[in-house]
Amino acid sequence: MLDSLFFIGCAVLLTWGCCLVYFRRKFSRSKAVHRLRVSELEDSAWRAQMNPHFLNNCLSNLNSLIQLEDIPTASRYLTSLSRLTRKVLENSLGSTITLAEELDMVRHYVILEQLRFGNAIIFEIELDEKLDPETILVPPFFIQPFLENSIIHGLLPKGAKGTVAVSLRKSSQEILYCSVLDDGAGRTNNSTPIFSDCERGKRSLGMSITRSRIMAFNQASGKTLPLMIRDLTDESGNPTGTLIQLELAFREV
Repeated sequence: MLDSLFFIGCAVLLTWGCCLVYFRRKFSRSKAVHRLRVSELEDSAWRAQMNPHFLNNCLSNLNSLIQLEDIPTASRYLTSLSRLTRKVLENSLGSTITLAEELDMVRHYVILEQLRFGNAIIFEIELDEKLDPETILVPPFFIQPFLENSIIHGLLPKGAKGTVAVSLRKSSQEILYCSVLDDGAGRTNNSTPIFSDCERGKRSLGMSITRSRIMAFNQASGKTLPLMIRDLTDESGNPTGTLIQLELAFREV
């Protein structure tokens, strides 16, 4: 009798334990799905803000060229802007795009800035030969705000020709490492009043949105990764540029 009760008790405990494990796993999966859906909704909202912000900057640039009565440059700028806008709108339909599409948009953006500011901007891209940009997934337009920051706050206040370089490589921890390096005036030495306070606020908003989108992209893969901005100096402590370093969860098509 006692043996029967013992076995029944063990069976009940085992059944209860299996049910507990099952519902815990189900709850964990539900939480993961919920976090992913929230992340996707947040990313959609941030992208909806990012596109008008970027287009507003471009239209302001075009207006400046028109006021300067530089019609040929304004015409070329409008053509390049039209092509880039189409790519931005196409790539905004999803939460991710390929790295190849991202780099294509970045090149078009740089063309716009070179049309605006002439040959003062030298642009370079260094891509690890082990990377296949056609198969790597990234959040849309995640490089451009940092690139814009380097050009506007770094190269232009320098008052001379400068270089901004984007570098991408894969780390051993399944992380896509990206850096934006410029040899400009640096943040600590930048006092040139190029834009109004209102425009500075818009750029700050763009950076904030981009940081949030990168964080959401990484969190969807269960990662929390750093984003750092370093002020570079020479041996005497004089500013020599700015280095932006960010990491993305490595995802493929």
